Amino acid sequence: MALETEVTGIALVESEGYRHVRTFFEMECNLEGDLPERLLPAGLEVRPVPDEATARVALAADNEAFRDHWGHRELTDDDIAGFLARPDQDLTLWMVGWDGAEVVGLVVPTIRAAENAMLGRRRGWLDTVATRRPWRGRGLATALMARSMAALQARGMTTAGLGVDSENPTGALAIYERLGFSVTQRYLAFDKPYEAA
Repeated sequence: MALETEVTGIALVESEGYRHVRTFFEMECNLEGDLPERLLPAGLEVRPVPDEATARVALAADNEAFRDHWGHRELTDDDIAGFLARPDQDLTLWMVGWDGAEVVGLVVPTIRAAENAMLGRRRGWLDTVATRRPWRGRGLATALMARSMAALQARGMTTAGLGVDSENPTGALAIYERLGFSVTQRYLAFDKPYEAA
């Protein structure tokens, strides 16, 4: 992965036979002032994440939701344990949508305190935005994101950031833009065809 502006580095990897296969965007929105409000779809609710066991159920739904995304790799127990053990992980910020006993979508906001201090900013990050297939297209992700943005604002954050595949098959890019996110960085992913010996 390389920043689009890293022209010399890109030329080097291309000279070695790698080709640009995908573009990813880093996006950001302003959290100052009034934020958009979006209602949850009828019949769905947001519940707190009281413990690690509930977080694991939510992350299993996240894993399922991303199966149709480019480059997806199934999360292992170690992946989940590592994600939950991050020093800035705060379950009280998680926005998890439920349909009865089923997790149907989630947004995981994070405040990276050390990074913010080093860079002199107050930015929250949306580490994952996911909706399981049967519940897509109903406004769930938009509603969960709006709640997440408000939660970050309440914690003193002035901006929110996220990353997205520019060719995301769910139309996520359009959702983010409607909520006020705009592209701040472009990253290029490269691949090299494998030649059997």
